[in-house]
Amino acid sequence: MELRWINEQKTSARSVALGTFDGVHLGHQKLLETAVACRPAGGTSAVFTFDYPPEQFFRGQFRLLSAFESKVQLIQSCGIEEVAWLPFGQEIAELDAEEFVRHLIMAELKAVHVICGFNYRFGRGRAGDVEFLQEQGRRYGFNVTVVPSVHGRSGELISSTLIRSLLAEGQIQEAAECLGRFPAYRGVVVPGQGRGRQLGFPTANLEIDPRLVLPRDGVYLTWCLLPDGRGFPAVTSIGRNPTFAGQVQTVEVYLLDFDGNLYGEILELQFLERMREIICYPTPDALSAQIDQDVEQARKLLWHYHLQDARVVLK
Repeated sequence: MELRWINEQKTSARSVALGTFDGVHLGHQKLLETAVACRPAGGTSAVFTFDYPPEQFFRGQFRLLSAFESKVQLIQSCGIEEVAWLPFGQEIAELDAEEFVRHLIMAELKAVHVICGFNYRFGRGRAGDVEFLQEQGRRYGFNVTVVPSVHGRSGELISSTLIRSLLAEGQIQEAAECLGRFPAYRGVVVPGQGRGRQLGFPTANLEIDPRLVLPRDGVYLTWCLLPDGRGFPAVTSIGRNPTFAGQVQTVEVYLLDFDGNLYGEILELQFLERMREIICYPTPDALSAQIDQDVEQARKLLWHYHLQDARVVLK
């Protein structure tokens, strides 16, 4: 198996952070910062990861916090210079823990310093753990730094599993605190039913990777970034349009104070907070009146948020 590289550099010594890094949350960021700090003189800092979390591969059901390209960008934003990765599959799953160390960590990655989380497991049957990795480090001559757990304000362990659960419950603020940023999604604008325009609120129908965990159905205050760098506040609905007996979940974005054609454009949508449940209204006019109230509420809520480089950032 041959590693795939992003921004590979010529070097014979690397500090290498190991992990899946789905979501690149605060715990992951601590690990990445440690890898940057441990970069060897004359060497580079790198990450070794997979395209999918192994446990999701085995289940055959993907519930990701970040698409692969977004994950790489987030990793690089922490100062990591190189990203090495492999598509996870049966060949990787059958690799025993010692061969994982010899073939990947030493021969391919040229690691002189390995950084991992306190609960990192690897190799066939997840036989390799932190203690085994430290033992292999002493045997083959590389250092191992184990990064302890990172906890949230309420003392909960920050993990990708926790964040998936928070998003599924619509708890945007809590998820943002674990991520260190507001949850964001990229998607292409595709034709919809045109009902928003009929109601007086033309929406962009956003097609998002179905493998990603979306926030719970509801109406949200969001911030929408256009390809040209401009940002607009938006009211976003995630649901099945019960007023019109819809059967398919859609993500519909109404950009405040925007007029233009967005079909085919790729937008980035930051979720800021959940405003209300999806409700089945008796008439389209009743729904239109509710959307008008949503827009008014969104304008008031925006004063609590902070912009930096066209994105909304945590305080």
